[in-house]
Amino acid sequence: MIHFVPDSANEPVQAPYSEAIARLAGLRQALSLVEDMAGMAPSAWPHHDGANATINGEARRAWFDESSARAVAGSAAGLEAIAELNAEGGQVHPAAAERLALDIRTRLEELGAVLSL
Repeated sequence: MIHFVPDSANEPVQAPYSEAIARLAGLRQALSLVEDMAGMAPSAWPHHDGANATINGEARRAWFDESSARAVAGSAAGLEAIAELNAEGGQVHPAAAERLALDIRTRLEELGAVLSL
């Protein structure tokens, strides 16, 4: 039987939990868009390159995975509704955009509290 082993010297080194950083980055981008629509001041988030991102313990990792998936899905649904409204010639009400921005911000804060950078 032949086994193909990737040449690890040529493979990029992945951060311990780079997927977590990617999810948070996506949520931050969504937040930035929605804050702009709501006329809110942009949130200031510390910049992390993800090189040391870890989640200690399986229970925390499972919670993070489930919670971040829910946060991403909820944000995507809100952005889809806004895009659909725009496609139909409407405009998002600033209060609705602000509510979505506050929800995304809260979820980012919750997720960031579990992630050790």
